[in-house]
Amino acid sequence: MIYAEKENPSEEVFLELLENSKNGLIEKLQSNGPLPNSTQFEVLVCEEMQAKAIGTEFEGTIRQTGVAAFPDIVANGYFGVEVKMTIKDHWRSTGNSVLESLREEDVEKIYIMFGKLGGTPDVKYRLYQECLPSVSVTHSPRYQIDMNLAVGKSIFDKMGISYDELRTSGDTIQQIKTYYRSQLQEGEGLWWIDEESEAPSPVIKQFRTLETEDKERFKIDCMILFPELFRNRANYDRAAAYLTTEFGAVSASLRDEFSAGGRQEVMVAREKRSVSQVLSQLRGYAPQITARIQELDEGLLKFYWKVSSIEEDRIQQWKGLIDEVRGRSW
Repeated sequence: MIYAEKENPSEEVFLELLENSKNGLIEKLQSNGPLPNSTQFEVLVCEEMQAKAIGTEFEGTIRQTGVAAFPDIVANGYFGVEVKMTIKDHWRSTGNSVLESLREEDVEKIYIMFGKLGGTPDVKYRLYQECLPSVSVTHSPRYQIDMNLAVGKSIFDKMGISYDELRTSGDTIQQIKTYYRSQLQEGEGLWWIDEESEAPSPVIKQFRTLETEDKERFKIDCMILFPELFRNRANYDRAAAYLTTEFGAVSASLRDEFSAGGRQEVMVAREKRSVSQVLSQLRGYAPQITARIQELDEGLLKFYWKVSSIEEDRIQQWKGLIDEVRGRSW
C-alpha cells in the first residue's frame, strides 16, 4: 500500500490566524481592564489563537506547552509561537537559550508574539529568527529579541549561517563563540559562562585570594598565550581579560605579579646573567609550560597567537612568537 505524504499545514492560513489574534489581543490590552503579567499574557495569547482558529484547519490543534518548553504554544504540531512581553515602552527583550534543548520535537517554524505593555499597549508578531540581533549571557547564552530589527541584521546574517543550520549543527555554542571572538578588539576577552568554561563561579574574586595552584596555572597560561608579556614594555591587557574570563578574578596590580622584585640573576650556560623578573619566572616554570602547551586546545592557541595553524613543534612556534615581540633581544 502506498501512503500519501502528509502535507504541512498552510503558512498563509497560520499567518492570517496570527494577524487576527494580534488584533484581538490589542483590543483586550487597550481596554480598561488590568494589564496581564507574563504568565497571564501567555494564556491570553493561547486563548485568543484558539478562538480565532475556529473554522480553520488549526481549530482544536492549538495548545500551550510545558513551563520550560520551547516554544510556548504549538499549532497543529508544526507551527510554534514563543510569547514575550515587556512592561516598558519598547520592543526589545531577552529571548531563549541558544541551545533549545527543550524544543518541541515536531515544530518546524516558530514565530514570536510580542506584547508591549508600556506606553500604549501594542502587539507584534514576527518570524523568530528575523528578530534576534545578538546573544547575551546570563546563566546561559541567550538570544536577544528586537521586534523592530531590520531585515538582514540578525545574528544569523552576521554569522553567515541560517537559524536552522546553527540550531541543528551540534556545536551551536562553539560557533557563536568563534563569531564573537572574531569581533573582539585588542585587549578584550569573551565573557562566557557555559559547560566549557573553567571559571569556577559567577562571583568575581581578587587574584590574591585564588588558590596557589590557580595562580600558577594563570601565570603559565599567560606566558604561553600572550607573547607581549615579554616585550621590554609589556602589555597586560589580554592577560587581564583572561584572568576575568577564565578564572573569575581581577587584579589592580597584575603587572606586579610578573615584574615585581626587579631583576634576577640566573645561571645560563654556566654563566650568571641578570634578567627581568618575568624571564626569571619563565625559567622557573619551564617544565610546566612544556607540558601545558601540549594540552591546550589548538583552536585556543590559534586565537590567542593570531595564527592560521599550529605547528607540530608547538614549543618552537611559541619561542618564535616571543622572539618576534622581543626583537630577539634576550
